[in-house]
Amino acid sequence: MKRFVMFLFLSVFTLTVAFASVSLHFFTAKSNSDGVLIEWKTGDEDGVTRFEIERSAGSMENFIFIKSMNAIGNNSFYSYQDNSVSFKMTSSLYYYRLKCIKPDGSSTYSNTISVMYTVSGIKDTWGSIKAIFR
Repeated sequence: MKRFVMFLFLSVFTLTVAFASVSLHFFTAKSNSDGVLIEWKTGDEDGVTRFEIERSAGSMENFIFIKSMNAIGNNSFYSYQDNSVSFKMTSSLYYYRLKCIKPDGSSTYSNTISVMYTVSGIKDTWGSIKAIFR
């Protein structure tokens, strides 16, 4: 059963999606100076043992495993800082999704979200200076 509900609150959209006995109140990815911050909040987590974060660069194909996080329980907030995004390009589009794992090993996926990771000019310049001395 999938249900999609959108709420508008101070110009921020919240998407509630139910998948594999999990309801997500939100699932977001935000670019910051260290990489990409991934956050989500659950409603109901009955029958879920863990979440796996997966990422793809440039397209919605070839997702790779990034991190596994044990399910905490209903109405929980999760956060993960992905510092493994590439600093070599000044701008990159990344896609993220959650894999929801049940105790029997079966799984389903959340919706896929995207984020544009942009390296600041200062960080990009500093990386170039460090590369000269390697």
